[in-house]
Amino acid sequence: MRRTMFWVFTAATLTLGMAFADGKPHKSSFQRYEGPAISVRPQRMMKVRVENGRLVPVTPWVQVGDFAPAGPCDPNEVLVWDHFGADANGNPTGGENCNSLFAPDERYYFGDAYNNPYYANDIETLVDSQYNGGVATSLAHAWFWNAGGQGNSQNCVVLVFTVEDLDTTCATDVHDIFEATNSAIEGVVLDYGSLPSSIGLGYYSDTVCLNPIGGLQLPSQPDSNGVLGGYVVVYASAFDSTTGTVTPAAGAQPMLWSPEITGIGTSTPKQWDDDDPVDYNHGTGECYNYAYNGLCQDMPNVTIWGGMMAFWASTGGCQSNNGDVNGDGCVDDADLLSVLFAFGGTGGAEDTNCDGVVDDADLLTVLFNFGAGC
Repeated sequence: MRRTMFWVFTAATLTLGMAFADGKPHKSSFQRYEGPAISVRPQRMMKVRVENGRLVPVTPWVQVGDFAPAGPCDPNEVLVWDHFGADANGNPTGGENCNSLFAPDERYYFGDAYNNPYYANDIETLVDSQYNGGVATSLAHAWFWNAGGQGNSQNCVVLVFTVEDLDTTCATDVHDIFEATNSAIEGVVLDYGSLPSSIGLGYYSDTVCLNPIGGLQLPSQPDSNGVLGGYVVVYASAFDSTTGTVTPAAGAQPMLWSPEITGIGTSTPKQWDDDDPVDYNHGTGECYNYAYNGLCQDMPNVTIWGGMMAFWASTGGCQSNNGDVNGDGCVDDADLLSVLFAFGGTGGAEDTNCDGVVDDADLLTVLFNFGAGC
């Protein structure tokens, strides 16, 4: 297919050739990672959407440290899908449930040198269908950051998208955000600044409150196979919000865990990876079966694995609205006037990002989305 997303390739891009019968490092390469989880927070974040294969900002850059909590936005949020193994504060836990010899934050991966900078996994079901099409107010994810080798550092940018459709039959890459036509709903760009290589240190983990950008919409309608939708993750070294240019990372991969251990939502064994070759494209030969038996000594029935991700949703109260203050489906003058008249207030629909105050951020949300849906 024609690819219109802008990428800047660098000499540092690491491509690892692993030839196996199924195109995927098999179970012998699927290995326990004994290093710790290193908690990090993004320096800034931005909501984006995909238009004709190009990333377009929905919000300006938001400096995370100014107000976002470390962990889920609110202790009353509901963990609606957990492929991560999150505790109440969003930290990875439960490793000891898989194997009594594991530390709580131990996970699996494919070795230090393996490179998979772009993957997609399905959300078969959320914990309850009432959250279908709702807004994810927080997310957690974890990754191994190669950064070109031990001792090196590289700027780390992670892009996370929700998608309405993800083909678990491996026939078509309908989710592929780098195609002109795709099923992406919306995404968030998380800029972590410079991070040292995980080699010899530990994997990175973050739970981030998404309310400052209005959250991310979750998929709403199951497909004919009963799969609700999915999520897409890109590991990069830079993102230019003006041009939509994404610069690939020197090497990265998701850490791996099983939703069967957490029991919060379900997933199929299929995951699309970008590893054969690494070209920021999901070919049909890169849709893999992550049904690995016998990895959990103390939970022998656990068989489904995949990239670590979790989503929380609000139980009520403020609902982010991307600038459509009056809910008529069109961001226009009426929404702008509503925010201006409520400026300085505390809450209501004019508080578009649900941070508790109607301020410049809400005004900018309306301006960035002005004309949407009209």
